Amino acid sequence: YRVALEACVQARNEGRDLAREGNEIIREASKWSPELAAACEVWKQIKFEFDTIDTL
Repeated sequence: YRVALEACVQARNEGRDLAREGNEIIREASKWSPELAAACEVWKQIKFEFDTIDTL
């Protein structure tokens, strides 16, 4: 979503730490975008639970 990307770029330009504040940044942006808010609602229920596989 463009709104999320623009919010992250703006936050980075403001010197915010995306790794630490990323969820808050997206949550703030979703207040202005119903589509982003809906996507966040769906994605908060999805978990990535995979075992680590390191093979060369």
